[in-house]
Amino acid sequence: MFFNQLVNNAGNEAGALNSLIKKSISEPNNLSDALNKIEDLDKYCSSIFMKAKDRRKVANPGSICYFLSYFWQIHDPQKWPILYTSLSNAYTELSIWEDQSSPKETYSYFFKLNEEIKGELSKYTKKEITNWDIEHALWRFTGGQVFAPAIKPKATEIPEATNAIIQTNESFKLSDYLIPKVANLVELGAQIDKSAAAKGSVYEKLVSEIFKQLEFHVEVLGQGSGRNPDAILRLREENTAFIVDAKAYSNGYSLGVDDRAIKEYINHYCPLLKKEGYKKIGFIIVSNSFKSNFDNFINEVTWTTDIKRFILLTSEALLYLLAYRTKDQFNISTIIESIIGFSNPVTSQTIIEKFDDV
Repeated sequence: MFFNQLVNNAGNEAGALNSLIKKSISEPNNLSDALNKIEDLDKYCSSIFMKAKDRRKVANPGSICYFLSYFWQIHDPQKWPILYTSLSNAYTELSIWEDQSSPKETYSYFFKLNEEIKGELSKYTKKEITNWDIEHALWRFTGGQVFAPAIKPKATEIPEATNAIIQTNESFKLSDYLIPKVANLVELGAQIDKSAAAKGSVYEKLVSEIFKQLEFHVEVLGQGSGRNPDAILRLREENTAFIVDAKAYSNGYSLGVDDRAIKEYINHYCPLLKKEGYKKIGFIIVSNSFKSNFDNFINEVTWTTDIKRFILLTSEALLYLLAYRTKDQFNISTIIESIIGFSNPVTSQTIIEKFDDV
């Protein structure tokens, strides 16, 4: 998204931006060189950002460190840490983070702090600590308790562990950007006093409603329509369609016998969608969580059918997609580009890591 906003606002400076981007994302020789690259891109972004009538539509200089360090880590994963928002938030909660006055100073502070932490942990564990270790150790960091104790719930209760939305590091309150009609999707999927079939119809309708709010054209099928998936999503301008199956399983969804049904949906709807002119067709399963490993099945489907992407999307991730869409007015093309590029399963933290740095 940051890159798209840079390009969309380049105007007559497209050539200069092209050169600047190539120079910026190449691996720095050292920290000093890295800071110079950040400073150069900051000057370019700030000149546009400060004049913009709507700053949501231009690249935010505050995202420069994340954007560039992401590419630098590809060059050398051990040397260059990515400045994720989740990391700076975790460091803030640990009282070891100090806000800086510019992106250049921010990355300098972050880089040195990260190196110090790796060094201390290496001494303590007597093992080499990588940037990846630090990122994932603090990925879901919270100063308080994340899950309630594992107490067996009563039959009419929602299990605390599945009902609780994990405290994540987003920069806003999720409920502020959701209408009440769809806000309880996670809680509905977690109910244990009803079977998946009993609550399935309501869950499927909420999933379809959320995709409508994301601006897909949604054909609702689901229960009562015969042996069909729950919805077909279409986006004509992108020649893209998705077959959607929503699974209201309180203990996590596993493939089981559904593999045959999924293949039937694909074999029936892919030819119809291709006949309509949709060249890119994907399959999305939405559920609160996923238990089994789908890799072999996904590999088979994407190799032997017209499905180009098979996406496992958690209920909470779908809600966060809608929240960010409402908050930042991303276009639907940006959402599609994102979800087809994520690794499975796509969780709320995946969405936050992608969009909260924009």
